[in-house]
Parts: sequence; structure tokens; C-alpha cells
Amino acid sequence: MLSHAVHPVKMQPSEMAVRALDDDEQVLNYLTVTLQSHGIACRGYLDVNSFFSDEQAVPSCVLVDWRLGADDGMAVAERCQKVWPNTAIVLISGHATVALAVSAMRQGLDGVLQKPISPRDLVKEVCDACDRSKARNAEHQSQVDARALLEKLGSREFEILKLLAAGVPNKNIASQLSLAMRTVEKYRRSLFDALGVDSAAEATRILVLAKLDHAP
Repeated sequence: MLSHAVHPVKMQPSEMAVRALDDDEQVLNYLTVTLQSHGIACRGYLDVNSFFSDEQAVPSCVLVDWRLGADDGMAVAERCQKVWPNTAIVLISGHATVALAVSAMRQGLDGVLQKPISPRDLVKEVCDACDRSKARNAEHQSQVDARALLEKLGSREFEILKLLAAGVPNKNIASQLSLAMRTVEKYRRSLFDALGVDSAAEATRILVLAKLDHAP
């Protein structure tokens, strides 16, 4: 059954999975120990290869140092977005300038933390980031569910659904598609049954959730 609204519950610390990437072992130890002491699972990595090659569960949040020796933290963050599209990404820097924050925002990152990072700021940023990740996962699942429902529709039913979603009355739909009113009503009923809804508003909601503007 499709959920017609996304109301993600805040993620509990025990549900969070964090990966931290920093080539400074002392900083990395601080990040992992601090988060673990608050019940948040965190794995630390000193190099990019081990960070991406670890086949542990998809992280809820990743912490990436801006300057990683030969590697560019922004480039690593961009790779994270491709590998884990719903994972929250927080950049860490000892020089968190306004320009860096703007650049991170434009790239779609979830936050920037400046070193040294207080335990309170670290935990809060990670918890907020994990909640955003959970919301994205919930939205993605709603989209997948909606698209699966739309796959049940024939091309004519989908065409009528789009017109209903645009607020076109049955009689106008019949005129535009050169169909009899009874035929439009039949298609309308069949598409409602396929989607498991009782109204045009509910059917439209599914179309919106699917983020689809062409026939499945």
C-alpha cells in the first residue's frame, strides 16, 4: 500500500551509520570516539580507497575532510553523491570560509563543520544530517511505490489520469479524447481501482509522488 505522505520519524542514534574520512589520525579518532560515545555507529577511514571499498551498509551520513592530501574533499563528496544518492554529506575543514560554505551548498552538501569541532556541534550536525538522509530515503521509497502503481495503468488510463490531475472535467476529457462520457467514466473507475484510490485528488497525489510526466 502506498503511503500518500512522507512523515519520517527522527532517526535514533542506534539506527545511524556514519563514515568519517580524514587523513589526520588524531582528528579521525576524535570523530569516531565522540560519535560512538553517543551511541552512533561510526567507522573511520584514513584514505579514500578504503572509504569507498568498505562494503558495510550504506551510510546515513558521511563526514569528509576538505583537504585530504592528494585528494580534493569536494571531489570525494561529489563521488559520495553518486555512490550513495540519499546519504547526507558533511564537509569538515580547518578553514571553513564563507566561500567554501557557499560552494558546498551549491554542490548540494548538507553542512560544513569547522575544526576544532565541539562534541555538541558534531553530534547535532550528524543527527540532523541523518534525519535528512532518512527523509530522502522515505521520499525515494514513496516515488518507487508510486511508479509501481502507475505501471499498472494502460496508456489511455494514464492519459486520463494526467487530464484529471490538471483539473479537466470528465465532459472535457471526453471531448478532447473523442470518447463517450460513459467510456471516460469507465476508464476513470478502472484507473482508480488500479491505484487503490477513491478520488481524483488521491490519484493525482500518486502522480505527483512518482515525479513522472510520461506514460509508464
